[in-house]
Amino acid sequence: MKKKVHKLLIAGSSPFKLLGISSHENDYRLTWAANSKLGLRLIRSENITAGSDDTEKLEFSVFQSIDKDKSHKINLISNRCPNGFLIREMKNIDFFMQIFGDISQPDLNEIASGLKSIDIVSAVFEIMPENRKKRWNLPSE
Repeated sequence: MKKKVHKLLIAGSSPFKLLGISSHENDYRLTWAANSKLGLRLIRSENITAGSDDTEKLEFSVFQSIDKDKSHKINLISNRCPNGFLIREMKNIDFFMQIFGDISQPDLNEIASGLKSIDIVSAVFEIMPENRKKRWNLPSE
C-alpha cells in the first residue's frame, strides 16, 4: 500500500518589517536626518560582519533605536561597504531599516513617507523578507 503524505503549509511571517532606502549619503548623515525628521534616537551599534571563513570579512554599520516602552526596536543597516554588499541581490539599496515589534501598516507607511520627505533620500520601499528564498545576514532581535 502506498504511503500518503500530508504537508501542512503555513505562510511564513517575518519577525520584523523591512524598508529599503536609497541614499548616496554617508550612514551618519542619514541617521542624523532620520533622527531629526522622525524623532528617532538611532545611535551607533555593533557592526554586522559577513563573509565566509575563506573570504575577507565584510563589516556593515548599524545604528539602533529602542523606544521607551521597549515595544519597538529599529535598526538602520548599511548595505554597502568598500568591498561588497550585505545583500548582493539588492545592490540598488543603500540602507535597510529593520523594524521589530508589532507595527501596523499605517504606522509603517508613515515612517516610509517621513523617510521619503528627507532631501538626501532618493527612494524608500517596503521589502517582504518572508518572500525571499535565500537567508539574509540581517540581525535578529
